Amino acid sequence: MKTLLRITTLFLLLAPAFHATAQDEDMPPLSSDRLKEIKAQKTAYLTTKLGLTSDEAQRFWPIYNEYDDAREKLHKEMRELHKSASRDGALDEAKAREVLNKGLDIRTRELDLGRTFSDRFVKSIGAVKTVQLVKAERDFNREVLRRFKEKMEDRRGDQRGPPPDGRR
Repeated sequence: MKTLLRITTLFLLLAPAFHATAQDEDMPPLSSDRLKEIKAQKTAYLTTKLGLTSDEAQRFWPIYNEYDDAREKLHKEMRELHKSASRDGALDEAKAREVLNKGLDIRTRELDLGRTFSDRFVKSIGAVKTVQLVKAERDFNREVLRRFKEKMEDRRGDQRGPPPDGRR
């Protein structure tokens, strides 16, 4: 059981990697309508992948939404930390250490959040579905990112016009 919780926690920690990648500087911000649409798709995707019964879904989704909101706040705090560090230009040693320590503090709080919610997920949907949740989230995030990158590449291609030989 401890190994299962450790694995789950590890995956929960890796989730921000997608988020950081999705917030890449050359990607435009998503509209609130588009974010709502993606959240709705994620809800449907996770419900299907986890095979949640209606009772499980009633117990699970309020917990998941609370977790997702708390995790998003931590991600926003981390993004703001990195933005403020890069805005300041040249960092001195003291400021750089402060940024590093604050970043580690945020990651520690995220780990604590993952532990707390992992326990709550196990109580609401069981350990097996909690592990499946981590994989399903990762798969969904990869798919959204893949589609987003394809759209960005298509837009960049449209801006350049057709190739010199006239073919597309």
